[in-house]
Amino acid sequence: MGSLMTYSAIAAKISAMRGRLLTQEDFSRLAFLDSVPAAVETLKNHPSYGQVFQDADAADLHRANIEQLLWLSLYRDYSSLYRFASVKQREFLDLYFMHFEIDILKKCLRDAASSRKSELDLSIFEDFFRRHSKLDLMGLAECVSIKEFVDKLYGSYYYEPLKDLYDQGVSSLFDYESALDTLYFIRLWKNLKKSLSSRELNAVEECIGEKIDLLNLEWLSRAKRHYHLSENAIVDFLIPVYYRLRKKQIQEMAAASSLDGFLQILKTTRYGNRILGEQSALSNRENQKLKLLFRFLLDAVYQSSGRKNPYSAAIINSYFYFKEEEIRKLITAIEGIRYNLGGKEILSCLAES
Repeated sequence: MGSLMTYSAIAAKISAMRGRLLTQEDFSRLAFLDSVPAAVETLKNHPSYGQVFQDADAADLHRANIEQLLWLSLYRDYSSLYRFASVKQREFLDLYFMHFEIDILKKCLRDAASSRKSELDLSIFEDFFRRHSKLDLMGLAECVSIKEFVDKLYGSYYYEPLKDLYDQGVSSLFDYESALDTLYFIRLWKNLKKSLSSRELNAVEECIGEKIDLLNLEWLSRAKRHYHLSENAIVDFLIPVYYRLRKKQIQEMAAASSLDGFLQILKTTRYGNRILGEQSALSNRENQKLKLLFRFLLDAVYQSSGRKNPYSAAIINSYFYFKEEEIRKLITAIEGIRYNLGGKEILSCLAES
């Protein structure tokens, strides 16, 4: 009864927001539009995106502008829920915010590693991040080297892990992005217990835990298929959080001498039948097959978590997951329209995104 009373108001608000998510029919109509301006005009008439696109001239919007406005709609959803949330609910939202922060950091980092000033116009996000972040994101967007980027993070919890990499002479963008992801998931996993009740914790941990497990399995599969790395090198890139995969199983898969050996060990895990049993129904392209399957599994667990726990933080966690998936599909669809792929091909790309 306590959770019902605590979450009834925000649950009703999220239910209304979920009702504004695009349907498959909406994406089908969008895919067959003949121009990017037509797609933008369509979004202007949609309740989720009308406000962020209302003052935009569809004919003048470039790819980066459109993507930024789409992500702005997500940040506005977050701000709306934050204003509506109780003190306890805000604890979880504060923890979740790091996900948005790292996404922006990665975009700035990629430009810095390319020795060019970012084309990101972070000014449209300034109000949002000023309220929730202590980072100088505008300054980070102006960095033109990894060293400058790392130095700009001084005083934050991102600084030490990235400074250690830089001091070791690491220059690979993949290493820095992996370090950010690892930092995020470790911090999130450790702090969930502080912001959630035991019932809420179980619901949210299922989503986060499976996401970590599947990200680790995806990397293990890629490493065995494409790279000749030592066991230690592979393990170094993994997120050191164990949910349904035991640490021993992870180590055995990392030590496997071949892809077949990895798959044999995978069969013995909690994910074995779910992954290997579904592969034949997917694309023949192995990497795309696993990516698509992992997306399917995550969709299912987030959908189930929100449905089974409607009066808990699980509904917040689930909503943001599906909103982000929608935005990524919109970006894919608009890019397909830009390059005249045709409606059928765009829908095919959406099914595999």
